[in-house]
Amino acid sequence: SLLSKDKTVVSSSNENGELTGKNIADGNMDTRWSSAWTDDEWIYIDLGESRFVSYIEFCWEAAFATVYQVQVSQDGTNWTTVNEITNGQGGKEKTDINQNARFVKMRGINRSTQYGYSLYEMSVYGY
Repeated sequence: SLLSKDKTVVSSSNENGELTGKNIADGNMDTRWSSAWTDDEWIYIDLGESRFVSYIEFCWEAAFATVYQVQVSQDGTNWTTVNEITNGQGGKEKTDINQNARFVKMRGINRSTQYGYSLYEMSVYGY
């Protein structure tokens, strides 16, 4: 099931007051998050409690990450990288997690454009 809907989201930056982190967990493909225009930006979802996370589906806008890490944490401070995508293509991308986590993060390494990272949704699935 979808674990991330309407959960708390924290981001390293927001391009402006409308393109904020909460937009990646609202279930609305008409809203999005966009970061500052630098490579090292991140966003994470707090699931509220530790849950078994099966996979994450990223729905990227045209300004996507070509290289990014998927990280998990139990405390929001100590992060473990569970996958590093080195050939991001944008659009819909899915990555398997298959472990317990309370926090799930996308850490951007390289952008595809001069703009920031831009996600319509970051959907976390599990039980």
